[in-house]
Amino acid sequence: MKKIAYIIPGYGESHLRQRGYNKIAKFFEMRGIIPIQVDINWRVKKFGKMLTDYTKQFLKAYKKQEGVDVYILGFSLGATTAFLTAARTKPRALILCSLPPRFKEDSKNVKPAWIQWRRKNFSDRDYSFAKIAPKIKSKIYLLVGENEDRSYLIRAKDAKKKLKNANLTIVKKARHNISQKEYLAAVNKVISKI
Repeated sequence: MKKIAYIIPGYGESHLRQRGYNKIAKFFEMRGIIPIQVDINWRVKKFGKMLTDYTKQFLKAYKKQEGVDVYILGFSLGATTAFLTAARTKPRALILCSLPPRFKEDSKNVKPAWIQWRRKNFSDRDYSFAKIAPKIKSKIYLLVGENEDRSYLIRAKDAKKKLKNANLTIVKKARHNISQKEYLAAVNKVISKI
């Protein structure tokens, strides 16, 4: 059976600028999975509707094919994009790396400056994690760096509780950086399981 993996980068990132995404593509290739690097135009003109626009961009790049196992990996805002579209795309597995605290339930766990920035740029920010989670039937792998902001760790642990079929890996010594060697080693380990 043919296997495809979509790789959605983090906010402002691209496989053309961050080498980690190309290494992840090679991890998939080593297991016979065809990687597809998703290009997201992060410079959306429609301020306030950024998440909606990012999900539309991904869904435009996504091609549903019969008889194909699909995997989706997203980092940071790319993980949010993967999560928000998972009920529609129905991947075999979802790999959410550093899922950010961008949901309605997260307001109490983030810094006030983040809330202000989010209100300005993400008026479509009021997605409820608790409402979306039951709609996702895929196997889910959550990864978060132990040295990331506390709000990312809280989001990851809450996601593990609310998602069926979810595994959580807290990556030792890792920061919010998909190209960090510790993070890449953890991603490779997850990919080897799928």
